[in-house]
Amino acid sequence: MTNSDSEIALSKPSAFRLRPVKVDGQELFKAIGKGLLDGAWGKWDSVGTDIIDGLAALGLAKKPEEIAWMLVYRSLVQAIFDLMASNLELLRECPESTKDLSEWSGYLDEALEKTDLKIGADFFRSPGQLPIVEELKAPFSRWLQVLGLSAAQAESMSLRLPTYFVFALHKKWQKNATVYEKLQKATNSPFAMSEDRERRWWSYRAWLQKQVEEPMFLEAFGLKQVYVPLNCFYFKKAEERQERDLDYRGNRQKTPRIVGQLGQALQAWLEQADREDAIRVICGGPGCGKSSFTKIWAAQLAEAGEIPVLFIPLHQFDPESDLVEAIGRFIDNDLNRVLPPNPLNPKNVQKRLLVIFDGLDELAMQGKVGSEVAQQFVREVQKQVDRFNQQELKLQVLLSGRDMVVQSSEFRKEGQILHILPYLTSKIDDDIDPENLLDIDLRNQWWQRYGVVSGRGYGELPTALAQDNLVEITAQPLLNYLVALSYGRGKLKISETSNLNEIYKDLLDAIYDRGWADKRQHPTLRGVEFRDFVRVLEEVALAAWHGDGRTTTVREIEAHCDSSGLKQLLEIFQEGAKSGVTRLLTAFYFRQSGGVRDTEKTFEFTHKSFGEYLTACRIVRGMKRIHTELEGRQEDLDSGWDERQALKHWAELCGPSVMDEYVFRFLCDEIRLRPIEQVKQWQKTFCHLIELMLVKGMPMERLGLKNYHEQSRQARNAEESLLAGLNACARFTQELSHIHWPTPEAFGAWISRLQGQRIRNENPLAFCCLGWLDLQGIGLFFRDLNGANLNGANLIGAKLYGANLIGANLTAANLIGASLIGVSLIGANLTEANLIRTDLYGADLNVANLNMADLTMANLTMANLIGASLIGVNLSGAALRDISWDQKTEWRNAQHLDTAFDVPEEWRSAYQKNLTQDSGDNNGPTDI
Repeated sequence: MTNSDSEIALSKPSAFRLRPVKVDGQELFKAIGKGLLDGAWGKWDSVGTDIIDGLAALGLAKKPEEIAWMLVYRSLVQAIFDLMASNLELLRECPESTKDLSEWSGYLDEALEKTDLKIGADFFRSPGQLPIVEELKAPFSRWLQVLGLSAAQAESMSLRLPTYFVFALHKKWQKNATVYEKLQKATNSPFAMSEDRERRWWSYRAWLQKQVEEPMFLEAFGLKQVYVPLNCFYFKKAEERQERDLDYRGNRQKTPRIVGQLGQALQAWLEQADREDAIRVICGGPGCGKSSFTKIWAAQLAEAGEIPVLFIPLHQFDPESDLVEAIGRFIDNDLNRVLPPNPLNPKNVQKRLLVIFDGLDELAMQGKVGSEVAQQFVREVQKQVDRFNQQELKLQVLLSGRDMVVQSSEFRKEGQILHILPYLTSKIDDDIDPENLLDIDLRNQWWQRYGVVSGRGYGELPTALAQDNLVEITAQPLLNYLVALSYGRGKLKISETSNLNEIYKDLLDAIYDRGWADKRQHPTLRGVEFRDFVRVLEEVALAAWHGDGRTTTVREIEAHCDSSGLKQLLEIFQEGAKSGVTRLLTAFYFRQSGGVRDTEKTFEFTHKSFGEYLTACRIVRGMKRIHTELEGRQEDLDSGWDERQALKHWAELCGPSVMDEYVFRFLCDEIRLRPIEQVKQWQKTFCHLIELMLVKGMPMERLGLKNYHEQSRQARNAEESLLAGLNACARFTQELSHIHWPTPEAFGAWISRLQGQRIRNENPLAFCCLGWLDLQGIGLFFRDLNGANLNGANLIGAKLYGANLIGANLTAANLIGASLIGVSLIGANLTEANLIRTDLYGADLNVANLNMADLTMANLTMANLIGASLIGVNLSGAALRDISWDQKTEWRNAQHLDTAFDVPEEWRSAYQKNLTQDSGDNNGPTDI
């Protein structure tokens, strides 16, 4: 028999049989039970290490078959400990004594003794298929049920055993490679034939596969067990573009979408191996499944083993340097696993490599500076891909990110950007969907899988959730899962008025009820109320937001809690941490991120949106306190805060970081959960604070910041957040925000400071927060308000001469008597706007929406109305001399056109004809 065909039978080392009983399987699992009974939650890893190290010493194994037996045995035990560590919170109903564990105690030892096990090269390629691993799944499941898990939970955990075993096996081999030298000589294993670099690649592949088996939140199942393949689309490459086919931003209108299955589309790209087309991008909104897909695909490719894949979460990555060097540092700094040597280094270069960069938006989360960093990173990726692929394809890259970040990047090839589709979406007329994927409701597939692993038995989306008004929530992967968690609890009634904040609040209730309020709660944490539990979480989220938006350290959390008066409460949590109870906190919301900041390990939210939600809750708490403190000062001059103290508090809360649209969305939804009368009071308070800020500025001198630049940066952030908080209130109350502007130019100057210099077409958050402002008589000459949201704003008599309002939202805005001479309103939305006596001389209203607007006595002389929509508009007494229009200009149901001046002859003829017809029907002149 040649070495390439060699295999060996496993047997226990003879010396092992002579060891004391404490090393056999029965004692092993009794020790596990005792560890559970003793409540060793926080030190479970050390408990496992002690027990495993107490097994037969490796030195007792002499022959290759004995060494192999020990490798398998120790790897299985390690896998079991790792599995239990991942779901320790579910094992809190452990039986009163270890005697109930006797049914399974010793089974592992007995099975290894009796099972005919042989290993060869195939074993090392697929160690999870070792018969003993499969045979142990059923009794392991029964044993977990003895420990208090439900049948479904136990089954889900046992199904994850093979993947955990594979990873444990690789770790054991790497840690004790010299011990296994005899195995290397006795069998043709990939480890024996390869250098350390290849062994580390094998270990890394096992790690990638384990990631999708790790539990979701506090569940016994992993992502892999409920994952449903997603669909995507890309835009068909436009042929020769004509001016009339372009919208106001220069994009082609109604570009056909090519629909396909996301995994298949990327697999085809991978197999095509075109060095001229080596970058792909997937994008979508928060919770659309980007990160889940990248993890799943990386695990699938790792399991196939045909193309090496390197998975890099960009929130753990330093992008501001040479890409090759940055990847090297990422590998060197990694604390959670052993990565292969830098595969882009010339010394270690692979013949073929796929790098997955997940979370491009993570680089752009700190406003304009971050956005520019993200763009520079993309350019660096493109440069390095071109360099590596000069002669032949060596490197392919997949990027993922939120829509806004991706769309501002330079990707032009057809199919290069793949947009992730939700579980259910409506088909558009121009869609090209050869497999009819849009006809399939993927929600049913997901709920069926979830029903199996959760034990709830769902066969499809529950009828109570299959409502049209809930599609927006249930069609998004993350939101759908959160809905499932809340729905299963049965305490939150999900309706058409439900928002995501209510679901997150219900999940906070669930985690508190599940682990903090039960009979087994640790004594040091008894008495910690739910409000305190949430309060600390909010402060942790604020610490992360003030950091890099996602990660934080224990020191930063301590500093925030100390400054917020939570030091005593935090000390209670810390005392609990010494006994391991705070793992209950971190398991649901946090994980160690693998990075280091100021010599401390960093922690991150398991789901970024949880951090955004909790940050918004903390900001709303700050809004409430500011209003309360200011009221207190009015009632008693010796209590409460004055306005400068209130602004200082706000600067401390919102100054360090730029608020983005995602935190703002949660902020709006959280405010909607408050009593409307309370929010009206907050709205008045914030109007007053903005008035004071415009006159005296933000009190940044009170914050002890290191230099003027930092003071200026944080002042800008705090001011924008003031406006955002005000707008969030106004969106709920639908009432004007009455700010007494110091001068007519004050508003324009303030917006200019908040906006800064455009980098591309993106706007600051401030531009989304101009609705419902009282801007009567304001001067905004030549002001850049491209894409601004001025919904419901009062612009009576405002001076907007020459302003840029391209794509602006002026729905229901009051523009009576305003001067909009020469204003660019291309693509603007003026639906139901009040434009009585408004001067629109020479205004560019190309493809603008003026439906139901009131243009009574408005001056539209020389205005461009090509492609505009004026359905139902009131044109009584309006001046229409020399307007430009075409066949795409919609003017059905225009009112009082007969009283307008200088009406185009075609319009007048059609109107008179319709007027005659309607008179005969006694219906009046309502439609032309």
